[in-house]
Amino acid sequence: MRRFYCESIPVDAACGAKVILDNKQSRHLKNTLRLKERSLVELFDNRQRGYVAEVCSIPATPKKGGVELIIISQKKESQATLKEPDITLACAIPKGYRMDYLIEKTAEIGLKRVIPLITERTVVRTDISSRNKIERWRQIAISSAKQSCQDSILEIGLPIRFKELCAIIKDFSLSLIALPSANKYLSEVLGKDKLPPKILYIIGPEGDFTADEVSLSLKWGALPVRLPVNSVLRVETAAITMLAMMLYHFSKVISR
Repeated sequence: MRRFYCESIPVDAACGAKVILDNKQSRHLKNTLRLKERSLVELFDNRQRGYVAEVCSIPATPKKGGVELIIISQKKESQATLKEPDITLACAIPKGYRMDYLIEKTAEIGLKRVIPLITERTVVRTDISSRNKIERWRQIAISSAKQSCQDSILEIGLPIRFKELCAIIKDFSLSLIALPSANKYLSEVLGKDKLPPKILYIIGPEGDFTADEVSLSLKWGALPVRLPVNSVLRVETAAITMLAMMLYHFSKVISR
């Protein structure tokens, strides 16, 4: 069943409620997928809620209004989703379109939010914090949520400077910074019996963090960890690998 993101679903939506897709989602339904009236689809609203809905009206063009649907039922929330750890990534922005790939893949795996990070060795354009760039990343995150059957969308924050992490780290029960020189592997730091409710992990740029940045992060309370790989990973590869390893670790803890 095809899935669509719909912001207009009321908080108290019940069977029989009508909702309207935005123009982008409407074009995808009508022009790309060529669905027809009475087709059944899945909807999600970024509140960990999913619905089954029926297409009841398709306008000739999006300018005349979005596709209208009627909610048939609400999907049950899975217990596995409820137990997933709340993980945030603060990641140095890689060059080119590699940030697009990073967002696409971490969103598919189940990252909750990403904070684009500007470090001393980050090479980015001066307009990186523009709303257009953030909106592009958000659309990628929406597409990933649709594809991976998730009912929430990766939250994307505005880019911040490394020193601004000081105000963020204190909000997390566990903060990790990936360093090739770290003495402990990721699995050693995570432990075997406890699930920290909120986790932040920090990935540096090509060329890694500067000595001053490492010193600051440790002063703020971040724990240095290393990944059990022998190669030097790109920014996006390290971010995806570390997330996958954490989720795998937590799945084993939950299953005990």
